[in-house]
Amino acid sequence: PKPKVIPFTPSNYVFTNQDGYVRINLPESDKIKKYAIKFFEDDGTFLFELKEIFEKDFKIDKSSFYHAGWFRFELYEDGKILEKHKFYLRKEF
Repeated sequence: PKPKVIPFTPSNYVFTNQDGYVRINLPESDKIKKYAIKFFEDDGTFLFELKEIFEKDFKIDKSSFYHAGWFRFELYEDGKILEKHKFYLRKEF
């Protein structure tokens, strides 16, 4: 029997758009919540963190990431982890 291949499913909150930018789309809520995102290389090396995010929908320039490839992130809501996932930045040339 062949091993079952599970297709990659992008995050609903942090993903790349058609232009290659990293788009952040945080959940809507009636309550004010504090969000933070930590970004990592695919091997787990810490890159940078966005603290106290107030915008619900914005994008991060791809130049914030030094190369193409897989990156991981941790999304926090009020100090508790909401999601751990990854995204892919494609090579431009």
